[in-house]
Amino acid sequence: MAEYTYTVEKPCPVCGEKTHVTKLKARLITLETDEDFCVRYEGVNPYRYRVWLCEHCGFAADEKQFTEEPLSARDKTKVKELLEGRKINLPYTEERTVEDAIRAYKLGIYFAERLGWTLQKQAGYCMGMAWVYRDTEEHDKEAEVLRRAAELYEKSVMTEHYPINGMSDSMALYIAGAAYYRLGDYEKATQMLSQIMSDQEVRKNDVKLFERTQNLWLDLREKKAEAEKANG
Repeated sequence: MAEYTYTVEKPCPVCGEKTHVTKLKARLITLETDEDFCVRYEGVNPYRYRVWLCEHCGFAADEKQFTEEPLSARDKTKVKELLEGRKINLPYTEERTVEDAIRAYKLGIYFAERLGWTLQKQAGYCMGMAWVYRDTEEHDKEAEVLRRAAELYEKSVMTEHYPINGMSDSMALYIAGAAYYRLGDYEKATQMLSQIMSDQEVRKNDVKLFERTQNLWLDLREKKAEAEKANG
């Protein structure tokens, strides 16, 4: 694993102690990209390392929250209250197992929910968790978290003001649609993708996303026709 990862120390934004985190080396070989933007790499699943974890206090969040976007005083106080009297014993290991990664994501989601962070961010954590499961035989668990991610993105588009964290509402709709497509929920996938297909702004200003949506739309029509034939 050392050919793909390395260890650095970063101060925890909550307790201030230096904690070890795993970083990925830049030169990863891409094998393929799934419909929902899960990128497959040779030899390593980088999604296992997306959520950082303080080995001292137990706070978990993505790299941005540790390095670029300092926590507000309110959030720090809230996290300390949530952690009070709890001992989260998660010793650091440079190479994470699936179980290690899932535990980190569950903690990340727990804090994101309790701190009232955007649904878009919570959805992103759920997607990352689904992509960790995708490498395993635990397809039911992947499907469960993938559906949760899709529902959160869908709700986010209806209730939150985009762009959020560099993501457009059209991208959030696309990811939700792609997730529903992978789940075989073709009606929900159609609902999400049709909103992009009918959006002239996306057609004009985000050609790549529009083309990707068109391709998935064609696959979706084929799948729906197959399903109707099988049920006919």
